[in-house]
Amino acid sequence: MKENGQELDRIIREHSLYQCLECGKCSASCPRQLAGKEYSPRLLAHKLIAEREDEAFIESSVWECLTCGLCGERCPSGVNFSRLIMDMRVLLAGTKGLKGYRSHDGALHSWMRIMTSPDLQQERLGWVHAGIRVATYGPVAFFTGCAPYFDIFFAGINVDTLSIARDSVRLLNFLGITPVLLSNERCCGHDLLWTGDRENFETLCRLNYEEFKDAGIKEVVVSCPECFYILSEFMPEIIPTFDIKVTLLIELLEQEFRKGGMAFRPFKHKVTYQDPCRLGRVCGRYDPPRNLLSMIPEMKFREMENSGRSAICCGNNAFINCDSYSKRIQVQRLREARATDADMLITACPKCMIHLTCTMRDPLRRDSLAMEIKDLVSVLADQIEWTGK
Repeated sequence: MKENGQELDRIIREHSLYQCLECGKCSASCPRQLAGKEYSPRLLAHKLIAEREDEAFIESSVWECLTCGLCGERCPSGVNFSRLIMDMRVLLAGTKGLKGYRSHDGALHSWMRIMTSPDLQQERLGWVHAGIRVATYGPVAFFTGCAPYFDIFFAGINVDTLSIARDSVRLLNFLGITPVLLSNERCCGHDLLWTGDRENFETLCRLNYEEFKDAGIKEVVVSCPECFYILSEFMPEIIPTFDIKVTLLIELLEQEFRKGGMAFRPFKHKVTYQDPCRLGRVCGRYDPPRNLLSMIPEMKFREMENSGRSAICCGNNAFINCDSYSKRIQVQRLREARATDADMLITACPKCMIHLTCTMRDPLRRDSLAMEIKDLVSVLADQIEWTGK
């Protein structure tokens, strides 16, 4: 790591790693370690500060992290370990070409890189049907994200992330908004950024911004936590002139609901909720999903043993490290969900839906893990109604 010494010093200072007390709380709470993987955030921190010559250990450990943020939640010194990992991946990818282990042979990252072509013409709006109102130009857009590609790639597990996009537009229509849908929108770039490909990530940001401006957009509404995180946190960093409001759909719904005039129909289910890491620990949105669920009559809501700030992630991030340890994390999470006696697991992230649905298909554990899983947006879209008041 000698050739990158100055940059490594900057990363360490920027994310407060020199304040590490080596208390071990990060390692004691790390889902990877608790699942049996020989991985220690504390030891990695020590190596980065005091034993940089152990390059093999550092380079391996940087790619093992789930970046779920639980270690940062527990750290008494306020070390932002997840962002440190992100910057380390950018450094190692840029200087050594390291990319870590990518799930599905990196196919998903490949299609994201394909989207960096300025001349790319996509057919990504085939899911739009006559029952929803959309526009091609206007002040408000809905950012679809990668759902049109996810549903094709993961067709084998019968996951329907496009339903989230359709139901998001239905909810916007319910509020009197006809959103712009961009036929040539690109991926937000989250997975490229978190696998160290900063260059292509920035290209996607710029291309999406051009699409926004060409369509007259002043506000972008998103339902995916990762898209919200990238558009609100990183786009202004990449594009200094960024002047577009980024709105999280569930926060918009909560705000409009409190104005009155609408309600939810009864939903006779026992449900539990999976906190997405990017929505909860990263963006701090723990309350809006729970507030909306509390407004639905006859729904019985039950928290899992680990919820909110202590929630366990879905076992994967940015489609890397999908291995036996990730599966153990997912199995544990589904067992927690089943232990609540809920008949439905609600989440607010398409990737949580993908990863947990995949785990439910385990032929040896199917009966003990399987339960209905729906996105929060879809539940709200099915139950919302005007009250006439």
